[in-house]
Formats: sequence, C-alpha cells, structure tokens
Amino acid sequence: MKCVWVMMLFLHCALSEKFEVVGPDAPVVATDGSDVVLPCSVRRSDGHSSLSAVDLNITWTRSDLGGAVVHFYGSHKDMNTSQSPDYRGRTALIKEELQNGSVSLRLSEVKVFDDGQYRCRVDSEYWEDEVSFDLKVEVIGERPVITLESYDRKSEEFSLLCESKGWFPKPDLQWLNSRGEIQTAGVTESQRHAELFSVKRRFTVHKNNIDTFLCRVSLGEHWKEDEIKPSVFYASSSHQ
Repeated sequence: MKCVWVMMLFLHCALSEKFEVVGPDAPVVATDGSDVVLPCSVRRSDGHSSLSAVDLNITWTRSDLGGAVVHFYGSHKDMNTSQSPDYRGRTALIKEELQNGSVSLRLSEVKVFDDGQYRCRVDSEYWEDEVSFDLKVEVIGERPVITLESYDRKSEEFSLLCESKGWFPKPDLQWLNSRGEIQTAGVTESQRHAELFSVKRRFTVHKNNIDTFLCRVSLGEHWKEDEIKPSVFYASSSHQ
C-alpha cells in the first residue's frame, strides 16, 4: 500500500510540475510533396532539462485557420476525432521521443494548403504552455523560357521576354549578363492561377550591348534559369 501511495505521489508531482514549450526561432521551410518535422519540445521551467511528455496532452492547431485541429494526443494515445479533414492520415508524433520531451509533429506530403501558422500547446492538469511559428511551403516551378520578341531596326534594340510558371510563393525574376551582373529591366509581372504564381519580365538590349544573357527565377535557396546567346541576336537581326 505504501508503494502505491509513493507512486501516486510521484505521478502527482510530475503532472503538477511547471514547464515551458519551446519551438523554432525562424519559420520552418518545406517543399511541395515532401515530408517535414515541425519541431516542438517540453522542458522544465528552470530551462536546464527536458521533461517527459508521455503523460501530457499535446495539441497542434492552425492559428491562421481559426484554431483548426492538426493533431491531438492525450491519455497516452492519438485522439483525432476532431482533426481537420485536410490533415487526416498525414500527421504523426514521434512516439519514441516523447519521453525525451520532444512533441514534434511529422507532416507528410506537404502541400500549399499547409503554408501557415502552427501552434504547439502542451498541458497537464495543473499547467500549460504553448508556442507558435510559421511553416513556409515552397513550390518550385518550371524552368524559365526566354523569347526574343522583336528587333526594332530604328532604335537597334531587341525586346526579350522571360516567363516561368508554377511557383509558390511568388519568386524573384532577374536578368543577368555573362558576368553575373544584374541588368536593369522592366517590371516583373505576375499572375496567380489557383494557388501557383506565373511570372514574366521584359528586357531591352541595344545592338551594341549584345552578350549572353540569363534569366534566373529564384525562391529561397532554389533557382532555375535559361540563357540566350549572341548568335540568336545576330540571326534575328539579319532576318529582319
């Protein structure tokens, strides 16, 4: 009987212990179609050691979607009857890490819909804490295509157009010369079809400044480019 009392006292102390929830300092970035881990952990309020989360309640929600439930764990098991249908079958806690204080959530088959603010809340009968952070989803679009639209004999200028489709969020588009120097060009135009962005930008080149030019479309650490060589300019001007 004394052993049972000691165990109950120990459990009471564990559940009544104050703790803090810790998340990432910067947004988490994931590409469309990939799997990503949303990091979150529990540690004692003194900040020096982790706290087992096995006996705690763990609630993941979307702050930007009115608190829609992404995943819920309580009473030592997943309880996702109130989970948003958009996340069904795509979320999982890393159960073997719960005892080490990790309440991170694995999200599979990431899509543009998942881009937003997530809240990780942990609570016991006596205490609760939470942290929020953003998940940024990137969709890497198509390789850009350069078109030589026209050559004006009067001004001796070529008009170039670069286009690329299928990005999220809206990417940067730059024209560069063969030395990698950014060129002054027209305003980048963008259109959004469903969830994805298409971008295009025109660039004017004088006959005396012909070079190999590159059109580079970039998003974060990802980029794609196309180039146009001097031979294309010479062939175009000789046919007009």
